[in-house]
Amino acid sequence: MRVLIIDDHALVREGIALVLRSLRPDCSIVQADTCQSGIEAARAEPFDMVLLDLQLPDMPGFVALERFRREHGSLPVVVVSGMEDRDTVLRTLDMGAKAFVPKSADSSKIRHALEALLDGRVYLPESVVGAGAGVGPQSVRPESNWNLTDRQREVLALVVAGLPNKLIARRLDIAESTVKIHVSAILRELRVTSRTQALIAVARSGVRLPSV
Repeated sequence: MRVLIIDDHALVREGIALVLRSLRPDCSIVQADTCQSGIEAARAEPFDMVLLDLQLPDMPGFVALERFRREHGSLPVVVVSGMEDRDTVLRTLDMGAKAFVPKSADSSKIRHALEALLDGRVYLPESVVGAGAGVGPQSVRPESNWNLTDRQREVLALVVAGLPNKLIARRLDIAESTVKIHVSAILRELRVTSRTQALIAVARSGVRLPSV
């Protein structure tokens, strides 16, 4: 597992790196203090996941996330931010982030979040996955009741990772039209109407999706 941490606070980067190494001793970690240096690092070598702060000195707000998704569309992005209201979380998911970890969470919750991500699961704050969040289906069917084919589970994993249909088709070596058919079937099966709601449903279920 190769992880890129982008945050302008060295203490935050080192803290996250420490937790990652305790969970996965063989985890290779690269740190960057600006979005631009992170983008350049991702150009130089492949990563499995990037942990990105939204409030960076060179690209504040959502600009960093938009730029990173544009430059590295196939790399799963996990936002780690102090901007953690529900609207902010949902906006990051709509922009293609795979998960969201609030900086205000205590050490045990951050450890739990990183452990879930390393295990191939999705972590979102309670403001989004909680029963009172008002987003998507409030009652999610157990994963064991999802009638998805192996291929549809692969497509779902890539949808959750934030990949657009074009990149999913390329990754799985299938036609983009076929991806669209699978995505439509997945949304119907999960009883949701958007990719963001599908991601929330996956987070609520706690399912571990296949590595693709």
